[in-house]
Amino acid sequence: MTAAMQEEVKIMGKYESFHFSPENNRSILMPRAPRGTEYHPPKRNRHRELFPPIPEDKLNHSSPYYQCNLGITEKTIVINGQERKYAIYVPDGMISKGAGIFVFPENGTNAEAFIHSENWIALAEKYHTALVVFESSQWDREQIDKEFDYAWEIITLEFVQRLTVDICESYMYVMGFGAGAEIAAAFALTYSATFAAFAADGNCAVDPELLEILGKLPSDGDLTLKKTDIAIPGFLIDRSGKAKETFEYMRTILRAKEEGLANAYGEVYLEQPERGQYYVNAQPVAQAWLGNSESVSEVSRETLNEEMIKFVLRFSRWGSFGNNCLRPMRTQEEIGVVRVEQIVEGLPRYWNIYVPSGYRSGDGKKYPLVVAIHGMSCNAEYFERTSDWYRLAEERDFFVCFASAYPYNDGLAKFPVPHWALESMGVPLHDEVPYFEKMLDYMEKTYSIDPSRIYVTGHSNGSHMTQELARRIPERFAAFAPTGAMDGWAPQVRPLEGCAQRPVWFMLGEYDIASVSLDPGTIARATLENYCHSNGVEPRFENWYDNGKYHTLVMYDQNHAPMVCFTVIRSCPHTYTAEMAQLTWDHFMCHFRRNEDGSIRYDG
Repeated sequence: MTAAMQEEVKIMGKYESFHFSPENNRSILMPRAPRGTEYHPPKRNRHRELFPPIPEDKLNHSSPYYQCNLGITEKTIVINGQERKYAIYVPDGMISKGAGIFVFPENGTNAEAFIHSENWIALAEKYHTALVVFESSQWDREQIDKEFDYAWEIITLEFVQRLTVDICESYMYVMGFGAGAEIAAAFALTYSATFAAFAADGNCAVDPELLEILGKLPSDGDLTLKKTDIAIPGFLIDRSGKAKETFEYMRTILRAKEEGLANAYGEVYLEQPERGQYYVNAQPVAQAWLGNSESVSEVSRETLNEEMIKFVLRFSRWGSFGNNCLRPMRTQEEIGVVRVEQIVEGLPRYWNIYVPSGYRSGDGKKYPLVVAIHGMSCNAEYFERTSDWYRLAEERDFFVCFASAYPYNDGLAKFPVPHWALESMGVPLHDEVPYFEKMLDYMEKTYSIDPSRIYVTGHSNGSHMTQELARRIPERFAAFAPTGAMDGWAPQVRPLEGCAQRPVWFMLGEYDIASVSLDPGTIARATLENYCHSNGVEPRFENWYDNGKYHTLVMYDQNHAPMVCFTVIRSCPHTYTAEMAQLTWDHFMCHFRRNEDGSIRYDG
């Protein structure tokens, strides 16, 4: 952070806490440490401590893919020396990585009582969305940092540790009512890199002093931008008549024009795209709905509740470098995938297929196929949206299979979550390869797939699965693209057996959970050396290319084919982006084929 910026942002009085510091990266995915602090990934035990498996009667028998812990759970935490309560409602039919709404109700409202009130349970069930409800006898706007401490602690605990429910970092939303509306709006605007959208009905007037501070802060992920350059959608109904500055702040962060737009709830403002901006990870889709008591005077409380939920669920904020990326929420119907269900090794399994619209059966054309593999606690639906592989497949004319792991009840989390049960996870092993073999056989039998152009990519636990496929059935793929994880622990890196070549491109974020160090003895170096030996490449660690964001090492074979690549993405946490998918396809995958004799052909 520059000295000029430090001089401009003077944090004083009630806004002197770390929540409002220019040194804070306010993202749920980034390390909770001041900017500039040297980052070290968390140390990982070779032997994972497992939780007791969930008793059979506690599992969700509607579907193994639905979350358990259904209904209301009341909880207590100690924060700043005080006990504070909250409650969580988990609906039936909610899959892992579902949406979660964090609610600040009116003063004196019991969290459980709020969930039971009005139509909240019905809405949670209808939209398969978890409710996390805070409570306070009186929200303290004069010590708002204490309220932020309380809310952030709960969000961090429930998200990171999955204590009760598995909420997706991209589908986190904030709501507030009555006096809680001001706290909710202030919290969402401060943590705009974490939440996808917010809605507030009541006293929406955020303290102008706080808005002034937010307007001077650097953005949460990019010091070249201000916080006001980053849009967050908001639906505000101001019943105090004092939210003029808050409404103006919303118009500012959307770069909105006065277009005279309105709906049944108030004025509507649309985010304006920046001229010359290239939108891949983020899209200019934010909206602000700004109303008051008069504009909603004829709208029932139940209708407003549903409209607020529908509003926030229009948006998602995906992990990325910088401030994370706002995008519209896409349904399965909008994406247009085909779900295939099969019994594999006695378990009900599925995968989703994206078929490019130009595909015509029987036209004699053979199509490439990408197998895309999600990480721990995720699913096919999650990886479709975060990666945008389906959009790329439509543009480049290839198929995508989005794999989906089984939620084994093996103690990996406090309740079953989908994961690939590999040695690197420290759980009881399941052979996952038959699932992928069945998928590939199905695709080649059902569609005109070119067997020489089948590729696989995966993130995190999916990266380990990608590497397991490279180890076990390399002949089925032409190239491999694991991200977010290397090959287990350095002492466990096993030689890649057989003579098959395995073109590979690893990607890690600068703030990833895996270390990016290539020092001798590190996991990353041992893994790369392993693939070099498999590909007949001399391990050399000096051919780096840098464009300011992607720092890439390339190791070539004797024919100058880039057989082993390793990229560190600056300012990027443990996540996967649409831009990563685009780079992987355009600069790597599409150039490789596996010949019938098993050799690799590179068309550079």
